[in-house]
Amino acid sequence: YIDLKPYRGKIMFWGCVNIQSIYTSGTPEEVEREVWHMVRNLGTGEGGYGAYFYDQPKVIKAPRKNIRAFKKGLNKYGVYSEIPTHWWNYPTIDNWKDSEVPPLPPLDSL
Repeated sequence: YIDLKPYRGKIMFWGCVNIQSIYTSGTPEEVEREVWHMVRNLGTGEGGYGAYFYDQPKVIKAPRKNIRAFKKGLNKYGVYSEIPTHWWNYPTIDNWKDSEVPPLPPLDSL
């Protein structure tokens, strides 16, 4: 996400969760968290990130439980006005391993 940071809030990003590792090999919890990190790192409190489902999940062998987790994450974090305000100010992690997903911010404010 670090390479895309200068464009955050200026253009809309459209994408799927990481199909090379998280979507195909991660846990449902990681897939759900990845949705939040995509929204947070590519969007702003006013929007800027649009998600889509990979159109051939069988080809990449995405488990059904991860497809359901992606939907659950979109239901949880896809309505920006329902995301806790303090989450938008929570520090982002510039770099992390491709096969890992950082934890969510705390529910209470900083």
